[in-house]
Amino acid sequence: MSLPPLLDRLLGGCCGPGGVLVWTTAPWIIGLAALGVLLALVLAARPHARTAARLAEVALLAAAGAVLVAAVAGPVWVQEGDRVESGRYVVLVDASRSMQVLDGDGRPRSEKVAARLAQLPGAEVYSFGDSLRPGAPTAYEAGDSDLGGALAAIAQRYAGEKLEGIAVLTDGIDRGGLRRRVLGEADAVLPRLNGPLTLYQVGEDGGRMDVSVSDVRAGGFAFLRAPFAIEVDVRAVGPTGLGGARTLPVQLSRDGQPAGTKSVTLDENGRGTARFEITPEAVGRFIYEASTPIATGDAVPANNALSLAVRVVRDRVRVLQVSGSPSFDQKFLRLFLKEDPAVDLVSFFILRTDRDMGAGWDSSELSLIQFPYEKLFSSELWSFDLVIFQNFDYRPYFDNNANELLGNIARYVKENGKAFVMMGGDRSFDLGAYANTPIAEILPVQLGVTGDAIDADPFSPRLTEGGGRHPITQLVGDPSENERIWNGLSALDGLNLSRGASPGAAVLLEHPRLKASDGKPLPVLAVGEYGAGRTMALLGDSSWRWSFSEAGEGKGNQSYLRFWKNAARWLIGDPEDQPVVIEANRDNYQVGEDVRITTKVRNVSFAPVVNAKVDITIDGPGGRQSLQGTTGADGSVILSLPAANRGAHRVKVVARGPSGATVGDAQTAYAVTTRDPELEEVEPDGAFLRTLAARTGGLYVSPGDPTAPLRDPEAGRRVRDRTETPLYAAPIVPLAFGLFVSLSWWIRRRVGYR
Repeated sequence: MSLPPLLDRLLGGCCGPGGVLVWTTAPWIIGLAALGVLLALVLAARPHARTAARLAEVALLAAAGAVLVAAVAGPVWVQEGDRVESGRYVVLVDASRSMQVLDGDGRPRSEKVAARLAQLPGAEVYSFGDSLRPGAPTAYEAGDSDLGGALAAIAQRYAGEKLEGIAVLTDGIDRGGLRRRVLGEADAVLPRLNGPLTLYQVGEDGGRMDVSVSDVRAGGFAFLRAPFAIEVDVRAVGPTGLGGARTLPVQLSRDGQPAGTKSVTLDENGRGTARFEITPEAVGRFIYEASTPIATGDAVPANNALSLAVRVVRDRVRVLQVSGSPSFDQKFLRLFLKEDPAVDLVSFFILRTDRDMGAGWDSSELSLIQFPYEKLFSSELWSFDLVIFQNFDYRPYFDNNANELLGNIARYVKENGKAFVMMGGDRSFDLGAYANTPIAEILPVQLGVTGDAIDADPFSPRLTEGGGRHPITQLVGDPSENERIWNGLSALDGLNLSRGASPGAAVLLEHPRLKASDGKPLPVLAVGEYGAGRTMALLGDSSWRWSFSEAGEGKGNQSYLRFWKNAARWLIGDPEDQPVVIEANRDNYQVGEDVRITTKVRNVSFAPVVNAKVDITIDGPGGRQSLQGTTGADGSVILSLPAANRGAHRVKVVARGPSGATVGDAQTAYAVTTRDPELEEVEPDGAFLRTLAARTGGLYVSPGDPTAPLRDPEAGRRVRDRTETPLYAAPIVPLAFGLFVSLSWWIRRRVGYR
């Protein structure tokens, strides 16, 4: 039942049927208001006769008070109900950079979006790339277009609502995974849709020519001197622009230098693969770039080349172990090297001397094979990564041509960057007459001791400060625990004496009592760098006893194994165990990005070199660039430069200490590309859009087709309305209060009261 119009307006309007009256003020406030009005009435009463006029006056005042109390109580008229709104239509517009590609008519695909949007008036428009954004795109700069993610975002945004329809305007080049699932998985999970789906293809099929390198594969790393394959996938859309041929030449370069060319025959889909066999001759990180010629009219020239960083590592370290006689030390070290799958060991430890050969015995009467020292230390020497002389005296074998063969070992270290170890015993160091030979020039200890050349007293070596930092003697990461382990190892039987450490060498273990002539403790374990290579001297022949220290505690022989693993890794020059280490924060960069190059400088004891001068040169397609810096307290410095030119860049650093002396150098590489992953494909993928429409019960509309989108006439949403009319603010409240007070005052004046 509706109220008369005038009364409805006086009550504030909207006091329709079906509503309820709600009092919004707390009861105690209402009570206080009523008490206040009652006190006011008592005070207003006077001791005059109770005439009819007096009663009317009080009654009108009481009515005004009642209106006031009712207003304080906060009456609100509340009406609730449901209504149905018509369904909404949603449009998703692909805003990725592939929409900038020119079609056969010379116009970018993005220009054709406006015409499609004009066919969908009143729709709610969103743009998508790698995320969903409200509104039509203002620029087509998004990357990694993700249609599946956009549809999922719409389903979540309109959860519980049945949409009239969803239209998608795209070229079908989806990089978010939906395309791969739709085309490659028969039971793929598809996005949940809130309404019928219409897919409008933007961009014409065919008419564009593009040749691209779509992928380069090599497994991420390769082994030194072992062949590995680099596979290059190429793709051509439309005519190749190379005389109409269906073959493509593919070039491979390493660090900007040619590494090979292959001719690839394209299949009916315009795809082909080139395979290159590469045998690396050095360890390190190298940049390989595969490219195809850029023909006139190529839609996206930037995708004609693709770079790949390949790290070359050692598969197996080739070790030559030469021992003067069998011993426990020889046996333990040989067993360790033989059981390590990363080591290719050649070992000689029971040798036939020249004296045996000249004693008149027939070869059939001798059980020992002839020691092939001439071949080993000449033609075969260069194939080894590490040579170990373990208690070996060279004089019985090649005294006549010693300078030549020992000189080969010195050159092997200095010029070829290889490693050499000499271990102690009664046939080693000065006892092996190595003083004044080429070997003495590469040892980290000084030979030429006068008097006794050996001390036979057992001792426990002491870890030096440098030894606590050096990777060879770091058995565990914690410094205090590392020192505890070294202090707990078994004592050595004796020590080959020396005149102390060579200049520039690092002493890692020292004798607790014996001193050199300069007053410093005699070295037990010392290392040095000579030319491009590294050497180590262990002036004892009983390191095998270290195997039993932890074994006695039930912990195996890990200290002995870790020591020799660390030693082998450092000696062969693991990239992370160099005095100077340089690395870029990434292998590949886009033009315009910042390349951050970190250089770490450490001395021979692996202590940080503070205030070292770092000179970096970067050779690339744009010429040579230079950077300079100074290391901080941690021995490192970070320098940066913009990636300006596409191609491979070789980085070399030379570090000099505060005195100006060269600490070392290092190299690395990185690649710069102008390639945009979003433009790896230029041909619209209508097959994907048609398949997606078929599998979702939707509609595919080809370019230029005026077909209207699918719509659900039953779509809509039920909206629950709630209307609250505050009666305490209605016009009738002040009108009634003013009327009652005015009439009361008028009666009072009529009967003569003031």
